[in-house]
Amino acid sequence: MNSKVYYKIEILALVIFLYAAGASAAPKFSYSYLDEAVKEFESKNSTSSVVLMEIDSGKVDYIYRPEIAVSKKLPPGSLVKVFSALTLLKYKDRLAFSPEKKVTCKGRFYPKENSTPTKSDLNTLHLPKDENGKEYLRCALAKGHGEMDLRSALIQSCNVYFLTSVSSDPDLFYSKLYEDWSLGKSTRSRLDSYIEPSDTNFNSISRLRKVAASIGEGGLLLSPLKISQLYSSIWKEGPRLSPYWGASQEPIRSEENPYSGRDLRWVASVLSEVPKTGTLKDLYIPEKGNLEMLGGKTGTGTKFMHKYETHGWTVLSFRKDRKLYVLTVFVDNGSGGNQAKSLAAILLDKIDSKSKNSAIKSGK
Repeated sequence: MNSKVYYKIEILALVIFLYAAGASAAPKFSYSYLDEAVKEFESKNSTSSVVLMEIDSGKVDYIYRPEIAVSKKLPPGSLVKVFSALTLLKYKDRLAFSPEKKVTCKGRFYPKENSTPTKSDLNTLHLPKDENGKEYLRCALAKGHGEMDLRSALIQSCNVYFLTSVSSDPDLFYSKLYEDWSLGKSTRSRLDSYIEPSDTNFNSISRLRKVAASIGEGGLLLSPLKISQLYSSIWKEGPRLSPYWGASQEPIRSEENPYSGRDLRWVASVLSEVPKTGTLKDLYIPEKGNLEMLGGKTGTGTKFMHKYETHGWTVLSFRKDRKLYVLTVFVDNGSGGNQAKSLAAILLDKIDSKSKNSAIKSGK
């Protein structure tokens, strides 16, 4: 056996060791009963990951596949539209943006002359051509959403609205999106022994990819844990907290929230409409149970450099036993409106059923 073979064996052994060590590091969660539900879902779909976090403290009460949730960065798709909305509101004067202004969505966004697709764009983005051979970015609805303002575009998850709104100054928009949401930074978590991806610097990318970043495309990569942290800061209207799971640990601020309470409250109110009339309207929500749904968002992210394959995401906020939670669901092969939403509904039902049974046993 030559040295190269020995080297490969040593590397494989190290990977197995580190994985085994990490797999045993997560504590025993009170929500570990959800494991079986996720495993059954995976058997019929694809690899998935779940994070359940307390919004007010950053305490992780449940995590499934932390090797994905903590240690991998993935394209978040339309989940970024919420970040884009807050960025547009904060810098509306500099971006010449008005949340009331209507954008007509006919299902296609044609890049402006200053954002002509580069060779890299054609390899990265799904850019079909129309009957005249001109590239465009698609919306979720082939025939379009019609007239959209910021509220309706968030609820219905309209690509064309956000692409159009940021296209006047993609450089300014992208720099503020990247900076304010710390998209290159980790959550500064305390989830031993899992390691988060290293911080990255501001990326120099094409103008079209900066436009596409408004809908979570073009190369943006975030971990499920990072998504949980950022969405928690929206519903909390407070600082971003360092995720932890140790019983003896206390909440720690990771960084301040750069957005105003007024804008955060407005966006949270819009997210509360998504399970009622938006992309989560078919989500099963337990009636008269112990859960109060506060809002949510779906996302379908294009796999980086695999422009015909997608990941599915769903993020939900709910109240249970006077605590606020954020539930982040990731499905490797799927969409937010189908597979990820389906798994989220399964988990909500399991949590609600368990809560009801506990209340009955305690005589409440």
